[in-house]
Order: sequence, then C-alpha cells, then structure tokens
Amino acid sequence: MTLEESAISARSGYRLTVGHPIALRLWLASGVSLLGDYVAQGALLMLAYQRTGLVLGSAAVFAVGAVPALLSGALAGSVLDRIPRGRALLFLHLAGAAFVLIPVVFGGAIPVFVAAALLGALRAAMVSVRSGAIAEGIGERYRPPLLALIGSTEQASQVIGYLAGTGLAVTLGAGNALVIDSVSFVLAAILLARLSLPEPTVRERPPITAGWRDIASDPVLRLLAPLVGVTALVGALPETLAAGVAGDSAWTPLVFAAAPAGQALTMLVLGRTRHVGRPSVQLTHLAWLALAFGIAALGRSAAWFVLANFLVGSGVAWTMGPQLTFLKLAPQERMAQITGTMIAVLIAAEGLGSPLLALLADQTSIAAVYRVAGFVVLAAALVGWRIKERTPEAIALDADVPTNEGEQSELDRQPQEV
Repeated sequence: MTLEESAISARSGYRLTVGHPIALRLWLASGVSLLGDYVAQGALLMLAYQRTGLVLGSAAVFAVGAVPALLSGALAGSVLDRIPRGRALLFLHLAGAAFVLIPVVFGGAIPVFVAAALLGALRAAMVSVRSGAIAEGIGERYRPPLLALIGSTEQASQVIGYLAGTGLAVTLGAGNALVIDSVSFVLAAILLARLSLPEPTVRERPPITAGWRDIASDPVLRLLAPLVGVTALVGALPETLAAGVAGDSAWTPLVFAAAPAGQALTMLVLGRTRHVGRPSVQLTHLAWLALAFGIAALGRSAAWFVLANFLVGSGVAWTMGPQLTFLKLAPQERMAQITGTMIAVLIAAEGLGSPLLALLADQTSIAAVYRVAGFVVLAAALVGWRIKERTPEAIALDADVPTNEGEQSELDRQPQEV
C-alpha cells in the first residue's frame, strides 16, 4: 500500500464516498426510490384489502410481484446492458412514476395487482442496472461504503416506508399515498438525470444464459453464488416466524424490526473495512449466521427473539462481501445480466424457503426450524471453506493479491466528474 493509499484509508470511508459525485447521486437516488417503493407497498396492501374486502387480497400483492421480478432479473439484464446506465436508470424511475399511478387512474382490484407486478419487475431491473453503474463508474475503494449505505438505507426504508405507506393510506387515502410515491420516483430520476457514466461496450444482445455461464466460469463466483442462495433460503426466517414467537404482545414490532436493524448496522460497520472482500472473512461471517440461528433456537420469550433476530440480521449482512466480489470479478459489460441472474436465484430461494420453513414450524416447533436453518448454514459454510482452500483464486483474494490488475485503477485514483 502506498503512502497516499494509507492516508486515504485512514480517513472515513463514508466521508470519502459521499464526496464522489457518482456515488453520492446513486445513494441519494436509491434512498428516495427505496422509501417510495415501500410507501407504495404499504399503500397497495391497504388498497388491495379495501377493493377486495379480503385479507387474501393483501397477500396477493406480495405474490403477484414475485414472478415478474424473477423473470425481469433472469431475462432483462441482457437488454439493459446495452443501454447507457444513466439513461436506463432514468427511464426505469420514470416508468415507476407511471406504474404506481395505475390504481389511482383505474378502479377495481385488478389495477392494484397489475401495479404490484410491474413494480416488482421494475425493482429487479433497477438493482441490476445500479450494479452495472457501480462496476463501471465507482472504484473499488468507494464500493464497500457505498454498498453499506445503500443496504442500510434499504433496511431503514422498509420499516419507515411500511409505516408511512399504511399511515398515509389511512389518513390521506391510498390513492394520495401512491401519488406521493410517484413524486419520489420523479425526484430520484432528477438526481440521475445527468449521471455521467461510460458508454456500454455490449453491442449485440448476449444469450439469456450468459449470466449463468459467467458465474459458472469463475471459480470464486461459482463458490459464492450457491452460498448466497442458501442464505436467501433461510434469511427471511425472522420475519416469517415473528408473529408465531411474539403473538399479540407489545414486543411484536421489535421482533419484526430486529433483523433489518441488525443487518443495517452490521453493513455500516463492514463498509469501513477492506477485509470484507476476502473469502475467508465472508465464510467466517456466514458461520456466525449459523451460530445466530442456534441462539434463536434457545429462545423462550419474545424479548429473547428480539436479540436473536438482531443477530440473525447481523449474520445475513455477510452477503455484502459477495456483492463486492461480484463487482470485482464479473465482466462489467454484463453486470446487469449477472446481477439479474443472482436476483432470480434469490427470489426463487426465498420464495421456496419461507413457506417450507413455515410449514415445518407448524408441524414441529419454532425452535426446531431455527435449528434446521443453523445446520443448513453451518454445513454450507464448512463446504464453502473446504472449496475455498482448494481454489487458488480465492486464496489470492484472501492474501489481498490482485488477480487481474496490479495497479490501482483510474476510478480509484480520482472520482469521475459529472
């Protein structure tokens, strides 16, 4: 490490990152958009119940968004990689501003579900394009703090957005709440309007399977991708079981909020360290998630599960490391497609794991389900460690030895001007 690098690393990573014009705009736009997303979700849940008169109507809002998000993640990346990142993000946010108004313009329950489906697809596309923008426009030094800021903002937006969305729907009406969300999309688009990023190098549309092949061809990505999928399989367990462990007690909101809070705070800590990109650190963190599930399995009170779910959320935050590794190793010109492929994997894993674990909890006990989750994660971490020890590329990353470029990139040396 040079004297200049040592001086910079000693400074606050967050202060350095928010001074980067592209990183700052991406974070602010993500925060505004994420808050609007969850405000809309809360309003759509209320509106679905009002227009159907059924609790099932609210549940359907979640269900109808899952499949479009999965398809968008798996299929849209090959198209989005051919569009300049700034222009794609601008278009997607303006589209969101229009989609969220569909139930305002049209009556009945069907427009509510149409809007939920389109917004689900849109979220997956936005995350994919944003990953491409970070890979192409943000140097490696700025990425850990930026991902930490975006990740913690998302967790906070989930809590605030649901409260605000349902609250606004009750006080002002669900239609007005959706109009407010539409404005948030427009504000995010304004922040991204003049984002200066490199032109795409992909001229021809790659095959749909290109993302899968890119992941499979890199030994480190091939190691991390299944481990992230295992995490998604069990990662929603705190929220899935929250009602069962807290019932109608005053602890219920805290039981629900504990995991997002643990994940957000841990990401903020990880964002200040260079070691988060090392496979050994990531796998050790994954093993900590297994221990957190074991602690949760000992729970006998709602207060215990607040602490345990906080620790589980802290363990789930390990996925920030693989995000950084993907940004470092995956081809930048296909980053949207590769990210979309991983989004599809995560949606499918969570959609499969949550109901299966809930069914197991009904048939056995909540403690048994937490133990199962702990064993699954621990086994994945041990297998991953064994593979890592036999993978020279992973060992090189552990030693902090660059595998592609020996020198610091231009993006690291100075922020790009907007």
